[in-house]
Amino acid sequence: MSNELSIKQEKFCNYYLESGNASEAYRRAFSCSKMAEKTIWEKASILLSKDKVRARVEQLRSELQRRSDITKDEAVGILADIARANIVDALVVRKSQDFTTILVGDISKLPLNIQRSILSVKSSDKGYEVKLYNKIDAIEKLSKLLGWDAPVKQEVSSMYPNYTIQVVTRKEDVDHEDSDD
Repeated sequence: MSNELSIKQEKFCNYYLESGNASEAYRRAFSCSKMAEKTIWEKASILLSKDKVRARVEQLRSELQRRSDITKDEAVGILADIARANIVDALVVRKSQDFTTILVGDISKLPLNIQRSILSVKSSDKGYEVKLYNKIDAIEKLSKLLGWDAPVKQEVSSMYPNYTIQVVTRKEDVDHEDSDD
């Protein structure tokens, strides 16, 4: 908790991030049972406009984002696991003299790369059905993420004939020839 804020102000900041609504956050952090909605809104707006409260909200938001951000490397790893996954890695084959039985292995004991690739496991009268994420979709997403796709040329017309509009899908494809920089 920030030393500059009261306990109720700290609660307000947390509730504001949780709900995205200053009035709701104010209601939850302060005693408002006898206040009119307009008064709650005004007090919440004033509190949210204070520099130390705004700074705390931004600090909490940054911490939350840092904890929840997935890196590009993580995304590539997950998509690569899906693209490489093989359904037989999730199955257990038992052979006897008379027949072969195929069972779904203990999902919790499968390697993480296989677990990541499983979309669903369903039980039915006939046994279990295991579905993996679509490999083609994973490869397409990887291609875009890694920039393997060829740039897509798009024709764009403009009502301003002296301007050039350049549509790009990657930052490094930007043409800086006519830049005033």
